[in-house]
Amino acid sequence: MGQSDDVEDSTYSRHQDLCQKLNMDATAASEAWKSYETIRQNYTLEGDQLHWIGCALYVACRKSSIPTVGKTGTNVEGNCVSLTRLLQLCNLPLIQFFTKSKSWADMANMPQDFRSKIEKLEGNFAVSMVIFKKYQPIFTDIFKDPVDDISRPPRSRRHKAMPCTPARVFEFCWTLFICIKGAFPDISDDLVNSYHLLLVCCDLIYSNALLANRKDLLNPNFPGLPSNFNDENYTPPQTANCIVSLLCERHEAIAVEAKVIKEYYLKNHINKLFNERVLRGDQSNFSGILEALNFDGNSKAINRVYEQHVLSVGDFDERIFLGHDASNNIGSPTQMMNVGDLHEQFQMKKEQNSGIQHLAPTTPLTGRSYLRQKDITNVTPVSTATQSVIRLQAMLAGQTSPSENLLQILNNCSQDVKTLVETKVKELGEQFCANYNRSTNANETTSDFGRKRLYLGQTLFYRLLEMILNDEKRKKPNYDVTNLLTKEIFIQCLFACCLEIVIYSYKSNDKIFPWILNALNLDAYYFYKVIEIIVRAEDQLSRDVVKHLNQIEEKILESLAWQSDSPLWNAIQSTPEGVPSCEEVSLPGMLETVDPNIPGQPVLRRIALDRGTHHDVQQSPISSASERFQSPVAASGVAKKRLFSDTRIGGQSVLRGTGQSVLPSKVLTIDSNSRILFLPEQITVPRSSSVQTTAAPIQTVTINRESAKPKRTGSVALFFRKFYNLASVRMLDLCGSLEIMDIDLKKKIWTIFEYSIKERTELMKDRHLDQILMCAIYVICKLVKMEKNSFTEIMRCYRLQPQAESHIYRSVLIAKTPSGESQKNNEEIKQKDVSDKETNVAPPTPTNMAGTSQNFGEETRGDLIKFYNTVYVPQVKEMANKFGLVRGSVMNLSLSPLPKGKPPANSPVRRVTSSIMTRTLDPKAISASPAPQLSYCFSRSPAKDLEAINKMMISVDPKRSVGKRLLSDDTDVEMSEGTSPIKKTTAFVARKLENIIGERRTQNQ
Repeated sequence: MGQSDDVEDSTYSRHQDLCQKLNMDATAASEAWKSYETIRQNYTLEGDQLHWIGCALYVACRKSSIPTVGKTGTNVEGNCVSLTRLLQLCNLPLIQFFTKSKSWADMANMPQDFRSKIEKLEGNFAVSMVIFKKYQPIFTDIFKDPVDDISRPPRSRRHKAMPCTPARVFEFCWTLFICIKGAFPDISDDLVNSYHLLLVCCDLIYSNALLANRKDLLNPNFPGLPSNFNDENYTPPQTANCIVSLLCERHEAIAVEAKVIKEYYLKNHINKLFNERVLRGDQSNFSGILEALNFDGNSKAINRVYEQHVLSVGDFDERIFLGHDASNNIGSPTQMMNVGDLHEQFQMKKEQNSGIQHLAPTTPLTGRSYLRQKDITNVTPVSTATQSVIRLQAMLAGQTSPSENLLQILNNCSQDVKTLVETKVKELGEQFCANYNRSTNANETTSDFGRKRLYLGQTLFYRLLEMILNDEKRKKPNYDVTNLLTKEIFIQCLFACCLEIVIYSYKSNDKIFPWILNALNLDAYYFYKVIEIIVRAEDQLSRDVVKHLNQIEEKILESLAWQSDSPLWNAIQSTPEGVPSCEEVSLPGMLETVDPNIPGQPVLRRIALDRGTHHDVQQSPISSASERFQSPVAASGVAKKRLFSDTRIGGQSVLRGTGQSVLPSKVLTIDSNSRILFLPEQITVPRSSSVQTTAAPIQTVTINRESAKPKRTGSVALFFRKFYNLASVRMLDLCGSLEIMDIDLKKKIWTIFEYSIKERTELMKDRHLDQILMCAIYVICKLVKMEKNSFTEIMRCYRLQPQAESHIYRSVLIAKTPSGESQKNNEEIKQKDVSDKETNVAPPTPTNMAGTSQNFGEETRGDLIKFYNTVYVPQVKEMANKFGLVRGSVMNLSLSPLPKGKPPANSPVRRVTSSIMTRTLDPKAISASPAPQLSYCFSRSPAKDLEAINKMMISVDPKRSVGKRLLSDDTDVEMSEGTSPIKKTTAFVARKLENIIGERRTQNQ
């Protein structure tokens, strides 16, 4: 007891010492310590405790801001505490800080706003790391290599200004670059702009070195030098030549973009630095910066200005790449080295820490049929970004205004739609520029990036509008496009999507989706309708852009459209039949009509003969814009009340209506507390079992479902068709990872998920599709005693999906409470959590969940376990009980038809090298051993599982020798000590033959 108190006192004293060194205010320090103590009670914080205290201090700092004295209306974030200083005192590398801060946000159930700050900080770091990786080869191309620089000690004791060396110029150029970059948010959050700014900064330093005749700095082999540079009678020119175009040609950049950065941003800011006496030299041509009398002062002044910027915005110090201890501070080696080593080290760290993966989109599970073949030239993040811009500019070249064909279509309309479209585009453009430049001081620049992005967006808008209208004319020759063009929501969505494509092509880190929706005041529920139309209409979009649009559509379907202020809720209320089921909105061929579990049934496969028509099950046939943006359809006779419930067709889903399922007399027994489905707060993984729960197939009558009930149509039906398709793809992928192969189990999971959406739609409000899906999988696995699929295992498999993020299962909305009751509810939740923890053996680690919740304003948020126990189970308990299994019998309950899974297009065989191939192992190919199977998972399984393994090993008779067998031997062969010599010889010869044959196959490949 006394030892634990000493440890706690030591940790608290380290916390106090850290706050004193950081000059932390008492309020933030106290809040950080309280947060640390709360988390430590619920979780086991592994590793150095000072690292976790540092995360708590960072969170406390980011919650407050200090108003500045000089400028009214501006604040300084972070209590003026340097993040770099904090990490240095905590001895916490930057990359580890990103990992631990995310874990801290998970354990504290932090809202998405704070997580977005961490993600933005990590994204800025990824951009800076990529830019710094490109900086060294660019610098050594122009100047002499700083690695070869040998600083000479002064011979005289008199202080004399020494000329700058290549190493100091390397540091000064980088510091000048990050100082200017920080002054312009449009540049700092944009990979392409940041790269171009780096090139023009190198051009500025080059011109200074050339005019000062610093041959000791310049690389004599650089092709941009004057032709007589290496002559003995060389004299420096009066004006330096611009090398921006040459640098763009040699280092994969866009000359026009770089020159715009130079003219309107670099020159203006350098003038400002001269006017403020930060830089000294000749302001007329920006020379004299590297002179011996000016360089030291210029270097100190630029560093001072940059330090003030870092403290004001709370960002990390990008000078961290220059330090000799950068390998320790960052977690990746960045010391000066040759180009090959630098590339190798960064590539290694990129694979280990995934730092650069933020710059490339992941491939979503849906919409993969739209993707083009991979581009071979996209080898680096910078080249990928610049090539996206080049492709976009090439696609829009020469299209500064609507084409003659588009003008003819507009003029042939029954109304003056041309004026309507132009007026709306002008209005949206002004709204876009106002929001784009909100964080920029307009007086500093005569040109802004917002206007350039708007120009490209408008050009792309008219191009896509023409394609869409031509497609409408082709599909419906008699259709009047006036009806479509007069819908402002269509123009707004198309224009917003064009701007999103332009912004994404420039890799603007600060304006990631859904920024464009907020800027144009557009609802996500309307925006998704135009995505598939654009992807189908324009086949010249790059692969990354198509993946990005697919991801946006998935984000809208999974969460954004389900926010409480979304028009989807009004659309559902105005629909007489309410939320449709999957069967009601599915197209012919999208549902499984044959149960593969029933023997004797042929497996039917639909073969798409014409892939150019895009009629596979993943895509919607409603491809025309007029049908997607049509007005709500009036209720038809389908919504008539059913007077006789006994007319249900055999095999129909139980979700068709209420009172249609017939339950036997025996039902699943529930205790007095009705918590048989509840998950204990402390996760323990029981001993794995090879027992598979099988159920007798439910007898169904084969009917034509497509003709049994008319399909639901309209915008709501289209939304839910895409929603159910997305949910089914993710569910089938999760079932495959969890080894749930039984079709009946999949149908039960799908049925209870569909019930959650159709009958308990409020579960989705301000929540995420994946949250409901994981709960549905767990509740069925719990009912059928599939204990190996715990919540921990489900979330482990879920994290393998491309869209998975930790906040989805770490920060789930539990309830919304008025502000006056939040404190009271928070105390009650804390007391309940503490009482629940008393029965736990040990608190979970940061990678596991503790079933806790916290209040943030008017929201109570917790992890997925808390949501499952307090919200999900009470809502679906009645339905879930119908799936309960009683020994010896199966309920006669019809299940919802399972959506068809798309067959894998690629072969499971993967070639690793020229002579090594791998193939996914089929679980059925592994024959079960007759011996009892025992397993133990470290840090998860209880101690009794390990004791059982030890007892089994001790109980083995040492005199009995177990003979080895080939995997191809029959499993019913008895293993005894008296194995016959013939069998031993046969097994030995068989093994030798297999080895010889394998070696010969390898040599022949």
